[in-house]
Amino acid sequence: MAWFREWLEGSGGEGRTTAATPEAAETQRTPPPEITEEGYPGQRFGLPEEGPGSVATLGRRGAQFLLDAVLAGVLAALFTYPALPQNWSLLTWAILMVVPVAVVGATPAMVLLGMRVVRLDRPERPGVGPLWALVRTASVFFVIPALIVDHDSRGIQDRASRTVVVRSR
Repeated sequence: MAWFREWLEGSGGEGRTTAATPEAAETQRTPPPEITEEGYPGQRFGLPEEGPGSVATLGRRGAQFLLDAVLAGVLAALFTYPALPQNWSLLTWAILMVVPVAVVGATPAMVLLGMRVVRLDRPERPGVGPLWALVRTASVFFVIPALIVDHDSRGIQDRASRTVVVRSR
């Protein structure tokens, strides 16, 4: 359980070792960088405090989620009219979340609200790749993991996919 707590609190694997026993792992573990709780979200990643490139707020991300869900429902309804879309809206939502994020790093609602998803290991390249987009979408599907955020305003889906949502304007 300690590895999960460390993962949630932000060590993110920097202190991971290949030791065979927990005792050996404790002696080999490197401490995570010192982060003060007074710092702003994204400071430890070298992101600015405000403006483009800063971490997107939870409110903005919530609005993005709702806009993408409504868009998915409307698109699914167009294809299933006159019947209700039922589960087709979930499939449409998943496609809207995976494909654009994998390729360009933003869903349609993210573009509208001025946000994008970037990988921490390669922030200059667009898109996060199909595997990480699938990981993010699977986590966001259950909603609750997206609400469990760390000091950097990253939900479990961001921590699992090594991403952060930043403002693009």
